Amino acid sequence: MTPKQFSLALMQAVVEDNTEAYQDIFTSTAPEGASDRYWKRALTLFQSLSRDQQAVLFEIIRQVCVDTTSNVLGVIDGVNSVDGAGEEFALIYGQNQKLNGDLQSLFLVEEERRAKAR
Repeated sequence: MTPKQFSLALMQAVVEDNTEAYQDIFTSTAPEGASDRYWKRALTLFQSLSRDQQAVLFEIIRQVCVDTTSNVLGVIDGVNSVDGAGEEFALIYGQNQKLNGDLQSLFLVEEERRAKAR
């Protein structure tokens, strides 16, 4: 797996698939059907929103997924820092294929490409 393939796979798994999962949960679950207090509250809030507001909520959820993934990749690449980390991180695939270095950039380029296509 190349760094680009890894960043594309993360885009699909973390951003696209998770956003779709949230859309499915929010649009197909009634608050009464949720057993968790948090989800009952979230579903009740969602149902109180207009269709346009619901669409904005999904845009926010997607953007949070993008921002979070980007920040984590920045830490792995050594661009962003984490308190207490005194050494560089390395992401290795298989026996010795180093993936980190440009993951955050590759991820954000793909996000920009997808944003233009939407």
